Amino acid sequence: NHLSSYRNRYYASSYGKTSAEWIRTHWQTIAAGRSDVTTELFTACTNCGTQPSVILTIQGTDLPNEVVVLGAHLDSINSSTRNDPNQLAPGADDDASGIATLTETLRIALADGWQPRRTVKFMGYAAEEVGLRGSNAIAQSFRASGVNVVSVLQVDMTNYKSGAVADMNLISDYSNAALKNFFVALFDAYLAPMGLTRGSVTCGYACSDHASWTSAGYPAAMMAEPTFFTRLHTTTDTLAYMGDSAAVSVNFAKLGLAFVGELGKTHTVRRRNGSQP
Repeated sequence: NHLSSYRNRYYASSYGKTSAEWIRTHWQTIAAGRSDVTTELFTACTNCGTQPSVILTIQGTDLPNEVVVLGAHLDSINSSTRNDPNQLAPGADDDASGIATLTETLRIALADGWQPRRTVKFMGYAAEEVGLRGSNAIAQSFRASGVNVVSVLQVDMTNYKSGAVADMNLISDYSNAALKNFFVALFDAYLAPMGLTRGSVTCGYACSDHASWTSAGYPAAMMAEPTFFTRLHTTTDTLAYMGDSAAVSVNFAKLGLAFVGELGKTHTVRRRNGSQP
């Protein structure tokens, strides 16, 4: 709701910068009191305009040099007026829904006192709609610095379903084969017992930020919404046209929690009475 209330989140507009800063502040609020959590605005992107990417880092307890990434892009665009910084582009599904999914995953994990053994980074990417610029800048920076990214989950458009279709779709291309197999196993272990179903679709091009990580040599994959939302990049990409509900995205938050639990190598916390949970 909040992110789609901006006139747009276009990378070259004032709204694009302000909305990114709001995400950082909101994530900081969720992580308040956690000394192992930091947030930053990533500005080392030469073609992202004034829009920064947002990175929240949860420091790993004993495998801090192994990094797990969950990402979604924070910008929006209207394809009819794509170069106008004052364009109307609410971008509720594309991709406020992905940022909301990451935010809910983060909120639940931290509220439960979760501590990963690996370092886990939540990322909101700038300037995806104009060529995956923000994610590419981060991925290439990490590659140049030798950061050991062991896995990347991308969520881009998570909130639309129409008809009797699978609850989410694995993107088949521009992704790491072993990680795709892991996503299938993860879904079948955690979500299938809840009655959820999965399918598979092909983008046919580098359709989201997972492709930036793949290009940089890191294992990345993406799960997409059940039905392709035909109102993306228009003035009507709003929550009203998705039933005024985030119910479809709830399943992606469940996937995100399973992902960080397994790939983050969740730390075993000793109970106060000395027994193990």
